[in-house]
Amino acid sequence: MPVLDTVVLFGAADPKDPHHEKATFHLAHLIQPGFYLASFALLEFDIVMKSRSMSYLERMVRHALLARDHPATTSKVKALSPQVLYLTSRIEGEEKVDYFDAGVAAEAQALDGNVVSTDSVFDRISGVRRVW
Repeated sequence: MPVLDTVVLFGAADPKDPHHEKATFHLAHLIQPGFYLASFALLEFDIVMKSRSMSYLERMVRHALLARDHPATTSKVKALSPQVLYLTSRIEGEEKVDYFDAGVAAEAQALDGNVVSTDSVFDRISGVRRVW
């Protein structure tokens, strides 16, 4: 049951992104059983847009387009749990991984350990296997 990382969202949102086609392909797989969008990925997606000075209206449009173009993103998101937040804290502290990457890795570990991403940080986290 792979979880999709934030790079999938950014890749799918930008037709000029070199990973656009593959990211869109991965988002289309959300309709299949066992594929999920990481909650941390959605949160990071919004925070990064905000940090890039996108207005709330621009962010609203991006989220609306994501939901329109990939309706499964509205239902195939695992809820955060104390277990995931525990694992996030452990990965962030013990494996020295960025908070959001640790969160996505924790969500993957709580399922089957697979994360869909181009980010090589997942290659060094125990119990996680990166696929693209």
